[in-house]
Amino acid sequence: MVSKWASSWIFACKWLTFAMVVTALLLSTGCWDRKEVNDLAIVTIAGIDRKDNGEIELSVEIVVPKQEGGKTQISGNASKESGPTLIWSASGATVADAVSKLQRKLSRAIYWGQLELLVVGEALSRDRFREQLDYIVRDNNIRLRVQPFVCKGAVSDFLASASPLEQTKADFLGGEADRVFHRSITLNLLVQGLGKNTQSAMLPYLDITQEGNKSIPYVKGYAVFSRERMAGVIQGDSFSGAKWILHQVKGDIETVKMRKPISSLISIGILSSSTQLVTELQEGMPRIEVGIEAEVNVVQNTTRFKTSDPNFIRQVEKSASDDIRRNVETAIKQSQEMGADIFGFGEVINRRYPGEWQQLQDRWDMIFPSMQVKVEVKVNVRHIGMYNEPTG
Repeated sequence: MVSKWASSWIFACKWLTFAMVVTALLLSTGCWDRKEVNDLAIVTIAGIDRKDNGEIELSVEIVVPKQEGGKTQISGNASKESGPTLIWSASGATVADAVSKLQRKLSRAIYWGQLELLVVGEALSRDRFREQLDYIVRDNNIRLRVQPFVCKGAVSDFLASASPLEQTKADFLGGEADRVFHRSITLNLLVQGLGKNTQSAMLPYLDITQEGNKSIPYVKGYAVFSRERMAGVIQGDSFSGAKWILHQVKGDIETVKMRKPISSLISIGILSSSTQLVTELQEGMPRIEVGIEAEVNVVQNTTRFKTSDPNFIRQVEKSASDDIRRNVETAIKQSQEMGADIFGFGEVINRRYPGEWQQLQDRWDMIFPSMQVKVEVKVNVRHIGMYNEPTG
C-alpha cells in the first residue's frame, strides 16, 4: 500500500511534468510569426516624391543577399553600376498605396526594420509633405532615429547616384551628414519640429555633382520648413552663418578676405566656438542678441606678412569676425524672410519671459519677420602653425 507521503510526491511530479510540457508548448508558439532573412526584402533607403500627375512615387534601396555583377536594378527593368543593392519603385495615391503596389512586384516581404535614410523629393516637401510622413512614423517597424533628407530634383536621380568610399548610399550620406552637422538629424527631431508652433524644422538638403561620368550626392545646405512645408533653402554664405549659430563649425575651415593687402586671403581652422542667445523686451517687443566667440588657428597665409606679427594677427581676427558676422546676419535675415524661426528665438524669449510670451506667441508669425537681431562676433587666433614666414 502506497504511503500518504509517496502519493503526494507522485502527484507533485505529475503536476511538474504537466507544467513543463505546457511551458514548452507555449514557448514553441513564440516563433510562429518569425520571418527568415531569406524571406525579406530589407530596405535601407526609402525615397518619396510627388509626380507631375499628383501621385506619390516610392523608391526603395534593397540589400541584395548575393551580389551578382555589382549592379543596381532600377524599377525592375534598367540597371546601373552601384553596389550590392536593388532599387525598386512604385506609385500610388498615398505612400501606403505605393507600398502596397511595390509589394506586388517583389517576391519577398518588404522589411522596414533596417531603414537608415528617408529622402524626400523637393516637389513633395513643398506640398503634401506632412500627410505623407504619417505612414512613415506610424509603422512600428520604422525607427525614429532614421535620418531624413530633402533632395533637389527627383528622388530617383539621387538613388541612381554613386556612393564613393562606401558600399551603400546610407553609409555615405550618414557619414556626410555627421561630418557637416556634427550631429544626426533624426526622424524624431523632424516630427518634433513640425509639431511646434514657434520653431521651424530643418533637414539636410542634397544636391548632385558630376565627377567624370559619375553622379555624386553631397550636402548643400538646409531645407527649411515653415507651416509643415518646405519654405526654402539655406545655402552658401547663409549656410555657413547658420552653422555658427547652431554650434556646427568645429573642425571647419573658413577663408577670410583681408582688407590689406587688397583681396589677399587667410584660411583659418575652427578649434572651438560658443554661441549665446540673449533676449530683452523694449516697449513690450522682443529683441535678440547673438554672441559668438571662436578660437581658431591659421592654416594658410597667402599674404606677405609674418604670422608672428601681433598687428597682423589682430587684422586677421578683425577680418574673420566681420566675415562671420555678415554670414550670420545673412542667415538670420533669410530665415525671417521665410517666416521660419529655425534658430529657436521664440524658445529663448519663452524661457526668459514666460508670462509675456503667452501674449507674444499668438502673434509670433507677425513679430518674428521684423524682429531686431544684433550679432556680435569675437575671433581669437590661438595657433599660427609651424612656420612664421609667408611662403608666397
